Amino acid sequence: MSATLGLAVTAALVCGVAGLLLILAVLPAMELCGVIRRLAKGDYRPVMLNGSPLFFCDTAVNLRQIAEMLERQKTLLAEEEFSLSMILESMTEGVVITGADLKIRLVNKAASSMFHLQGTQEGLLLHEVFMSHELLGVAQRAVGTGGVQQGELAFGIPGRGGRCHLVVTAAALKTPTMELPDGLLLVFYDVTRLRELEAVRREFVANVTHEFRTPLSVINGYLETLGEKGVSREMQRKSIAIMQRHGERLNRLIDDLLTISRMEERGLRLETAPTDIARILRDVIQQLEGQIADRGVAVTLEMPRELPSIDVEGYRIEQALSNLLANALRHGAPTGGKVTISAMQEGPDLAIRFRDNGPGIPLQDQQHLFDRFYRVGGDRARQTGGTGLGLSIVKNIITAHGGRVALESSPGEGSTFSVFLPLITLQE
Repeated sequence: MSATLGLAVTAALVCGVAGLLLILAVLPAMELCGVIRRLAKGDYRPVMLNGSPLFFCDTAVNLRQIAEMLERQKTLLAEEEFSLSMILESMTEGVVITGADLKIRLVNKAASSMFHLQGTQEGLLLHEVFMSHELLGVAQRAVGTGGVQQGELAFGIPGRGGRCHLVVTAAALKTPTMELPDGLLLVFYDVTRLRELEAVRREFVANVTHEFRTPLSVINGYLETLGEKGVSREMQRKSIAIMQRHGERLNRLIDDLLTISRMEERGLRLETAPTDIARILRDVIQQLEGQIADRGVAVTLEMPRELPSIDVEGYRIEQALSNLLANALRHGAPTGGKVTISAMQEGPDLAIRFRDNGPGIPLQDQQHLFDRFYRVGGDRARQTGGTGLGLSIVKNIITAHGGRVALESSPGEGSTFSVFLPLITLQE
């Protein structure tokens, strides 16, 4: 009995010690391992091991601090990722990030819009998406040198016509300790408008040069003629008359250039006052009586007995209407020309129209007619004597008054230029 009792007591002690070890060590250790696995999976919820024995307390505290630190880092990374994403998406410049193998990692909204991209491009090679030898060359040079490279791309705009010009800057992504770059940053700047303005400037300079060269060449030619001996009086009178005519053309050109330059660069400041448009129209016809007689054109003025006065700057409106009548005289019918000027109220506007019975304007020319120096018929139209700036000046003046200019023309059926001026008082 004593041996059996001893064995039972020993077994009970062993079970008690085992249970105590289970409670004090094994279960807390298993709980600790579970927390570590949870942290390893990215779950950084607070670590609660308050029931741990004393020898696990430090470990529990350390795990809790690690979990809190990782949770803060996760929040900071999420905030930084969100901020970076918002910055990239709000940029007007296009941004593309690739790996060193030129596989695309990111394309922002602006870049997708510039290249009209659809769907996702991540994981594709750069040249598969953009199909530009210039862009691929810039990217490869940046990766190869580990520095910054720059180039310019020009390509057609699908469905819109014209060309888009982009300046691309490629920068290798690497830290100072890296020998080879880990990726590539491509930034695209849209310089289409700048290139268009440069083209306009070059065209403007070429046009001005041509406009000045023609009359100056004529004047110099006749000066050489007058310098010769034995020039008859008739030839002298003819030479002086021609030089005077071309000198006046130069003066008109200079005046128009100064006018349009002031309008477009500094804006047109108006000093408006109630103005009688009927009186201005009569004055315009009277001022051009010489040209009307020389060209044999019949000019008719149609308007009601009373027209409402409108707040405009009389001098500028007279300048615009004079240009429209001069344009109708130059480009009307070569024989039997007729120009009808009408003025009447149409809704909230005062409508003034200049209608001629000339050959009309081709459809392809109508959208450019108010551009500086644009002439229907190219160089042949220069023989009419205009500066090519009159209609551009008209548009600037009428637009500054809050109005608009319209053109109706069909080849062989004449042209009608309409000016619409608002009847409301303009506030300075």
